[in-house]
Amino acid sequence: MKWNSHIKYLCSKLNTSYYMISSLKNIMSPYVLRTIYFACFHAHLRYGVTLFGGDPESIRIFQLQKKVIRIISKMGQHASCRHLFKDLNILPLPCLCISEVVCCVKSNMEKMKYNEEVHDHCTRQKSDLHIQLCRTTVLKNSSANVGIKLYNKLPNAMKRLPKIQEFKRRLKYFLLQHIFCSVDAYMSS
Repeated sequence: MKWNSHIKYLCSKLNTSYYMISSLKNIMSPYVLRTIYFACFHAHLRYGVTLFGGDPESIRIFQLQKKVIRIISKMGQHASCRHLFKDLNILPLPCLCISEVVCCVKSNMEKMKYNEEVHDHCTRQKSDLHIQLCRTTVLKNSSANVGIKLYNKLPNAMKRLPKIQEFKRRLKYFLLQHIFCSVDAYMSS
């Protein structure tokens, strides 16, 4: 499924927030700009991120997010954003997508099966969630299937956390420590 029209619409909305933040950068402190970011930019960014976050066109949104982060931090346009995301405690778009999808999987654990429930083989992945066998690309790239793959890549200690709030907190800390610039970078780590 293509998300080009949604991404184009979202970019125009985020550009409005970008302009507002860049207009206020000389009058407001970074703390106030960060608050404005969460109110005006992040709220739009987060809506539907589980659906469009893996689309190749979402790189345009990520580039816009990096521009805003540089403005908040009062850095030049060519400055690296990795440490800026950490300093501001803001997840970059790919990490936000990973976080939302993985939290959705964690919230629906009662509907999932583990590999050890499906077969009796003693493998290293027996404690991972079972991934459905897919013959079509649509099902293979569905948010449910991708979510299970993303969840299985988490450290085992994090997967065992019983409370969803603690899981979300630790997941955000984990993603801020590693700052993945794409979902593929997370999958290959």
